[in-house]
Amino acid sequence: MTNNTQLIMCSKEMRRFMDTNYLVSFEDLFEIALEKLVIMPDFPYRLLSEWVLLRDKFNLLCAN
Repeated sequence: MTNNTQLIMCSKEMRRFMDTNYLVSFEDLFEIALEKLVIMPDFPYRLLSEWVLLRDKFNLLCAN
């Protein structure tokens, strides 16, 4: 389910960032603390709002 959801919910740019950093699931992506994520050299700041939105949706799906 996570992989299918990821393909639907992620932008191509977010997917590219995840692939570049060998993040294969949302769990891997959200294990990176926000303060560490924004200082990663290949993380575009324009993806910050998408990261927050994905995290909130993922947490909601996991809770239900």
